[in-house]
Amino acid sequence: MQTTAPAQQQQPPGDSSTAARPTSGTGSARPQLTAAQAAQYSYAEVLKYAGTAGSERIDPWDPLADPLAKGSTFTPAYTVDANAKADGIKVFHTVQAAINRAVDTSMAAEPHKRIHILIRPGVYQELVYVPAASAPITLYGEGANAADTRITAKLDAATTAASYNARYAAQFTNAHPSVQAMYALVKDRAAAGTAATIGTFGSMTVWVKNDGFQARNITIENGYNKDTGNAREECGERPCGKTDINPQQGVVHHQAVALQVEGADKVQFENVRLIGFQDTLFLRASDTRRTARSFFNKSYIEGDVDFIFGDATAYFHQTEIKSLGDRSTSYVGAPNTNHRTRYGFVFEQCRFTHDGSPNALAGKFFLARQWFHNSRCTPYGKVPLPGYACTLGGVSQFQSPVGTITPTVLETVGKMAVLNSRIGSHINRNAPWSDWNRNGTLSYRPAQFNSDDYWNNLKAAGIAPVKDLGYTGQPVPADSYLAEYNNIDE
Repeated sequence: MQTTAPAQQQQPPGDSSTAARPTSGTGSARPQLTAAQAAQYSYAEVLKYAGTAGSERIDPWDPLADPLAKGSTFTPAYTVDANAKADGIKVFHTVQAAINRAVDTSMAAEPHKRIHILIRPGVYQELVYVPAASAPITLYGEGANAADTRITAKLDAATTAASYNARYAAQFTNAHPSVQAMYALVKDRAAAGTAATIGTFGSMTVWVKNDGFQARNITIENGYNKDTGNAREECGERPCGKTDINPQQGVVHHQAVALQVEGADKVQFENVRLIGFQDTLFLRASDTRRTARSFFNKSYIEGDVDFIFGDATAYFHQTEIKSLGDRSTSYVGAPNTNHRTRYGFVFEQCRFTHDGSPNALAGKFFLARQWFHNSRCTPYGKVPLPGYACTLGGVSQFQSPVGTITPTVLETVGKMAVLNSRIGSHINRNAPWSDWNRNGTLSYRPAQFNSDDYWNNLKAAGIAPVKDLGYTGQPVPADSYLAEYNNIDE
């Protein structure tokens, strides 16, 4: 049936403690766009803006008109084939070796001409880093389907710098300096950290910083826990038995990114499969106030917790989004879009499916929770700590019982819209959106469906949007952050 959204909805018994209730800004836990509002989320509208958030320039982009989406046959500049004789010039055994060659030659010859790299069917166990310093690169498989050509690795956030270096240093030894710099960034940042681990930001199998990058008919996988299942991470997401204000303290996290797109604009994916559990797809604008666009068409993305996340603008078209039920809760999206950025994640004509597991069949999973990125304390809700305070400051930090939070953190409001899509029974029917963690914890933030909610929450926390944050005025009509239109609940 087509969804409707009563003004006030009662949550069913046993519903998740983080399920977002109706807010004063919308009066609903399932805010719906009007037809006029939905028109502003059209493919052409979402993808036509570029540049600085809040003062974007018009830069129309139509990826469906690109030869990639039309299924055109390409003449490859380089071929990757694990079973062929590699010559190091045109034929390579690894994808990264072909990328290295492409960057070398494009820098020296034609820096703006697109480079096509054919990947023959097979399993390529490696990391692939695509730097910004190159002509636009297209990777494409020639198998009967995307599963025939797979790039895979097993890195998770808890991988140590020493282990990362031991496993992958040789792969990057002779790479172009721009590629070596990407490798060094992960290695050196991990070594400098207190835990000496690569973290979420270093766990990706494929890392793209290349404007205009394209991929077609391939699978990108982070294979962490794929051989055992991800149920063991249950206590990492919701620490078992811990009810204090910082239940994540001391917990080892194992986020494992398959694909990270960082700071790259006009990045296009056609018939790709993205495989992982937590944090499968990371879409980063690199600068929280810059618009960076990605487009996914007729593809497949799977995961369990926050498996499509970040602050970039992304349009998902006719794509299957599968929630895996190894753990008792699942969030498809975790957008941390800046409030000035026009669009976050937009899903159009997509299918939100599940794996048929008991956890999924319970119907308590979520479409998204808005990532409270880099927060160290919360000005929202009630934290049960004598003398607790979290006020506006120049840094985000917490020294019990007081802390500060920066405007940048507050402004990562997170935007996601789902239109003309089919939503499976695994998603919480009455409250498909979630708060960011539980009220009473340091990481809590209530779901904010629109800019009215944002302003109301700031004022309730003692933060004046105009005086303290320099805003000119509350948006009228309100800007939408989380919303649906014309979806079908299955």
